[in-house]
This record gives sequence, C-alpha cells and structure tokens, in this order.
Amino acid sequence: MSNSLSRRQWLKSGLLASAGTMALPAFVNEAYATALTGPYGTVYADRERELAFEAALAAAPQLKARLSANENPWGPSAKAKEALIKSVDTSFLYAGPVVMELRKMIAQQAGVSEEHILLGAGSSELLSASVMMAAPKGKILMADPCYISSRDDKSDSSGMQLDKVALTKDYQYDLNAMAPRVSSQTSLVYICNPNNPTGVMLPAEQLRSFCESMSPKAPVLVDEAYIDYAPNPKTDSMVDCIRKGQNVIVLRTMSKLHAFAGLRVGYAIAQPAMIKELRKYCSGGFSISTPSAAAALASLADTEFQNFALQKTNESKKFLYDFLKQADYSWLPSSTNFVLFPLRMKSQPFMAKMMEEGVSVRRWEFDNQHWCRVSIGTLDQMKAFAGAFQKVVS
Repeated sequence: MSNSLSRRQWLKSGLLASAGTMALPAFVNEAYATALTGPYGTVYADRERELAFEAALAAAPQLKARLSANENPWGPSAKAKEALIKSVDTSFLYAGPVVMELRKMIAQQAGVSEEHILLGAGSSELLSASVMMAAPKGKILMADPCYISSRDDKSDSSGMQLDKVALTKDYQYDLNAMAPRVSSQTSLVYICNPNNPTGVMLPAEQLRSFCESMSPKAPVLVDEAYIDYAPNPKTDSMVDCIRKGQNVIVLRTMSKLHAFAGLRVGYAIAQPAMIKELRKYCSGGFSISTPSAAAALASLADTEFQNFALQKTNESKKFLYDFLKQADYSWLPSSTNFVLFPLRMKSQPFMAKMMEEGVSVRRWEFDNQHWCRVSIGTLDQMKAFAGAFQKVVS
C-alpha cells in the first residue's frame, strides 16, 4: 500500500532533504507528488525534512488553497490571540505555573484528576511516546489504513512490529477481526476515531465495548484528534472508559478545531500509572511554551469560537458534498474536517496538476483505488478546489 501524508510525517527517503532550496512548482510536481507516500507520525520522522517541505509549500507563489493538512483557517480565536500576546510579557519565565493551570483545566473538563493528564507539544509527542513505550514489548495492532499504518514493511529499524487488520467493505474498523488478534504479543492497540484518512467514525458503543474487553489484555490507545468534529464529542469519546478504570489512553490535539497547529498543544488522558510510564518517553509538558499554554486556556473556555468554527466547517463541507454530487463523485461519510473520495485517475498526477492550479491536497492508494483527501477550508478555498478539480479531471 502507498499512502499520502497525514497530520504528522513518516519519511525516511532523502527526497525532501533539500526541499527548502528547491524551486516550486517543480518541487511540488516531483517531490510532493512522488515522495510523500507515508503518513506523518512516527517517532523516527525527520522533522527537518518536514519543516523544509512545509516552508516550501507555504512559499509557493501560486498557492490559492492549502487543503492538505487538515488545519482550521478560522482560528485561533480572538480570545486565544489576546491571551497569547499578553503572556509574552512573562515569557522570560519558565512556563510551569500556566502549564499546571492548563493541566488542571483539562482534568476538570474531562472529569478526571490531574494525575490522569499528560501534556505535550501536540498529540504527536504523546503518540511518539506511546509507540516508544510499546515497540520493545511486542506488536502494535491497528487498522489498515489508519493514521500510522502506512508502512510497506512489517517493522522499522527500531524493531517496531505493526499488526495490521484491513477495514471492512464500508471502510470501517473491523473490531470483530481485531479482537482475536489481541494476544500476549500485543503491546498496544491503536484506534484512530474518527479515522484518518477515511474520516469514518466508529459507533461509540461498539468501540466502548471493544475497549472494555480488550484493555485488560493490552493498552488501547484511542487517537481522538478529530473528535471535536464528531456528532456528539462528549458521548463519542472514550474518556469515560478511563473514568471507569480501564487501561485506555485517549489522545487529544488542539491543532484542529482550536486552530493550534503552529502552537503545538496536545494531551493524553490515561490511568495515573500509565501517565507515569509515558513520562519516561516525553517532556511531560515542559515542551509547551507560556504563550501556547495561555492561549490554550483561553481557547478551551471559548465555546463561542468552537461553535463558530464547527458551523463554518460544516458549511464548507456541505458545499464540497454538493459539488462532488453534481460532479457525480462519491465520498466517504466524514466526521472530521476533511473528506476522502475515490478518483478516476491516478493520484500522483492528480495531486501534481491540482498544485499547478494552486490547490494542495493529499493522495492515498488502497483497496485497489486512488483517493483524494481534501481538507475543509473557507468557502472561497473550497470554490478554488472545485474550479481546479473541474480543470484537472476534464
């Protein structure tokens, strides 16, 4: 299987080593379209290449719509910006007090103690910590495709072993097939819900039952990066499994609905003993800056902005659905801020030609099908996507 980028990078080729100095659109047409075939998201990613790629993409003079990273173009909120700016005056001090205040607020919102919370610079840091903890102990069970499943080999140089289970015919997690695979050799079960790249969400009760039965055998990590876009975020979340004492890890990021992709704030919710174990593999919140923590406090309290961002996302998503329907294209039902739909041409030239029209998207290949994953942007950005799409596929 060959998959495109997800929200964090898993690149080991040297094709992007000089991305910062490569010309656009040649860089996009060649490196962007051919090299980006694994997801963001491993402990061992070359962050310099990722940063160079993002810088090169941002500098593209013809870029009209950046719809490739599932970012929120309506934020951060005004209150978060105000708190961030105000906090700069005390940024010569270490961030301990405001970070501890942030942990307390997250714990209160989740209905757990502060000992259940571990902060990180985005959920990437905490996912990496979870993988580093689990990798030496056995196999990591996951669906394929999911956020971290895009590997052609069975393990990498760290010895990490991935045990992949195919999705169902309707591109849903096959929990009935995954359950028998959990054994003494399983060190972690990874569930991305809603799933990336499909955008499809597992029914909460099915996942809750799976967590209850599987967590005594192996830790179950539920990556809820996109849970804020779910129909009922509170009841669809697996945080209640943790409140019941189950061996479940829930990861959250503020990069999506809160528009903190560049501010880097995320957190894990788990049993206190698991939090202590994960601390061995990450900074434990020390990587969060004073401005980021201050902005996070303000944003978490700003439900008005959250509702606004959800409304705008849904309006733009409806426009995309209507456009795809009119163009006679199907799509997978999405509970996220992106949509995945099947292409009628190869994904590599499609992505390159879209970039020539000033629109960046992601490509995926699985189930003998080429796919486009498009992030939900502003209405103007979605109109730019629609115009570019019509030119490329005509």
